[in-house]
Amino acid sequence: MTTRDAMYSEGFVSSCSNCKQLVSVLDEGVTKLPPETDGSGNIEYKTKLNNTSNSRTSHLATQLQWRLAEGCGHAVYVVGVHDDGSVVGITDEELQLTIDILRDMASQLGNAHISSIKKRILKDKENRIVAEVGITQRNSIQRSELRVTVLGDHGAGKSTVLGCITHEEPDNGCGKARLNLLRHRHEVESGRTSSIALGTVGFDSSGQVLSYANNNSAEQIYRRAQHVVTFIDTCGYSKHLKTTARAITGHSPRVFCVMIAADSEAISETTREYMRIAAVLGMPLAVVVSKMDLATKTGFGSLMHDLLAALTENVPNRSKCIVTSTNVGESLAQDMMGLAVVPIFTTSAVRMVGFNELTAVLAKSRPLHLRADNADHAVSNGRPFEFHVEHMYSFDSVGTVVTGWVHAGMASPSIERGKKLAIGPDSAGNFTGVDITSIHTLRIPTETAEAGSSAALAIHPHKPVSITKGMVIVDAEYLEDGSKRRVSDEFVAQVAVLDPDFSALHSVVVHIRCAYRMARIVEVVDEQNDQSATSSPNAFSCYSLLVRLKFDDGFRDYMYPGMPIVARDGRNLTFAGHIKTVV
Repeated sequence: MTTRDAMYSEGFVSSCSNCKQLVSVLDEGVTKLPPETDGSGNIEYKTKLNNTSNSRTSHLATQLQWRLAEGCGHAVYVVGVHDDGSVVGITDEELQLTIDILRDMASQLGNAHISSIKKRILKDKENRIVAEVGITQRNSIQRSELRVTVLGDHGAGKSTVLGCITHEEPDNGCGKARLNLLRHRHEVESGRTSSIALGTVGFDSSGQVLSYANNNSAEQIYRRAQHVVTFIDTCGYSKHLKTTARAITGHSPRVFCVMIAADSEAISETTREYMRIAAVLGMPLAVVVSKMDLATKTGFGSLMHDLLAALTENVPNRSKCIVTSTNVGESLAQDMMGLAVVPIFTTSAVRMVGFNELTAVLAKSRPLHLRADNADHAVSNGRPFEFHVEHMYSFDSVGTVVTGWVHAGMASPSIERGKKLAIGPDSAGNFTGVDITSIHTLRIPTETAEAGSSAALAIHPHKPVSITKGMVIVDAEYLEDGSKRRVSDEFVAQVAVLDPDFSALHSVVVHIRCAYRMARIVEVVDEQNDQSATSSPNAFSCYSLLVRLKFDDGFRDYMYPGMPIVARDGRNLTFAGHIKTVV
C-alpha cells in the first residue's frame, strides 16, 4: 500500500468492512444482534419508520448523511431491529412505508439512492419481516485533480515542506514536520526518504485551503474540496533512484516541483537533470527554495544567480517569475501550466513563510488535457478508455481492486458501457478480458471516472491473471491491427541525454508508466546530423537524439507514440524523452 492515508484503497476497506456485520439479521435463527454503535460505523438500526413530518424527515436525512460519510458512501439500515439489537420484525405494510421514507431521505440528499433491499421472514413471529436496506451515495461534485511530483537533492527539505503544507504547522528545525509523510521507521530514524509518499491538500469553491489542520482525514478533504492537489514525495539519495524514476513516469504527474535548499552552495547536477527532464517531457515546472531561515544575504544572492542561469540553460523558452505575494492572478497559474513561465517560491518551514504563495498558485492551476504537441496530455472523453494501473489490492468482500490514473476516455461499470475491456499485457504481451464492477475516485463512490483523474476500480477478470504495476485497462479497439498503440518489444524514442557517458552504454533500465524493464540499445542516431552515433561519438545533441531500444528476454509492453520514458544506468539517469515510433 502506498501509504495508510494515500489515495483510494482505505476507502474500499472502510466501505466494505462495515457493510456486513459478523452476525447478519438475514441469517436464519438470529434473534439478537450486537447493540447499535452510535459513535461510528455505517450501520443504523430502525424498528420501523412511520409517517413523519418534513422536519423529522430532514433530521433523518442528516443522520443518513452521517452514516454515509462513515461508510465512504454506503450505509446499511437494518429494519425490524431495536437499538439494543433485539430482532422483533415488522409487517409487510410497515416495511413498505419504512422503505418509502428511506427513499425520501435519500432523495433529500440529492445524490443518494437505495441500492439493495434484502428481506428475511420470521416464521416464529407470525411471518413478520426484517430487512437490510443498502443506500449508496454517488459523487455529485465535479472535482479537478492536480498531481505534483516533488524532486530535489537529499537535504533539500522536500518531506519537511510537504509536511508543513499538508498539516499547516511549522517545523521545529529538526525535521518534525516530515514525520507527517514518512512511512517507515528507518526513514524516521535516518531522515532519508526511501519510498514514494503522498500528501494531499484541497481547495473549496472559495479557494480556502483544506488540510489535515481543519479536517480529520483525507476522505473529509476529498468530500469538501472542489480542487485537489496530490503531492508525490520522492527520494533524494541516488541509492533510491529507481523509486524516484518511477514517480516521474508511473504516477502521472502534471507538474514538477524542484526543491532547492537556500543554504546550498550551488545548483547540483541532479537538480539540473530534473529541470532538463521537465523541459523534454513538456511538463509544467515550479521551483521552491526552502530553508530561507538558514540563508545568508551573500549566499542567497549567489544561489539565485545560479538558479536563473540553470533555468535558462535547461528550461529554455520559459520566463522566470519570483512570487512574493498571495495576490497572484489566475494568469500566472495558466502560464505555468501552459509552459510559459517557471514560478519561483522562497519558503521557510520553521517560520511558515512562502507557503501561502505556493498554495495560492496551485489553487488556480488546472491540468491542460488537450495539448497537440504532446500526446501524453491529449486526453479527452471522445477517445477510447485507457487506465494506467499503479497499485493492486485484493479484498474478500470486493475482489480485485486496481488504483491508478484515467489517461483517456471515461470509466463506468462494464454492464453500462456495452463495450469490451481488456487488461494487460502480461509477460507474453497478451491481454485478458475484464469487467469493471464499481468505481471510486478520491475514495468517493462514483458512477464514472473521467480522463485526468485518479480512480480505484473494482474489476472482475474473465480468467485468472497475474496483475502487476504498469498494466493498462483499455477498450478492445485499442488492440486492433494497424493501431499506433500496440504491444511490442522494440521502439524508437526521441530523448535528451542526461549522462555524458551515455555513448559507452550497451543497455539501460527503461521506466514506462509504473513498470521498468531492461532494454538493449540497438542504435543511436543524431537527428541534427542524421548519422549514426557509433561513427561520430562526439556528435551528441542534448535534445535531438533518436534511440532504438529492444527489451531483454523477449518482454513485450503496451506502447504508443508520445508516451514518456526515463532511462537509468545504476544510480545515474541516462536519458528522458518520448516514444516516437513502436516497431
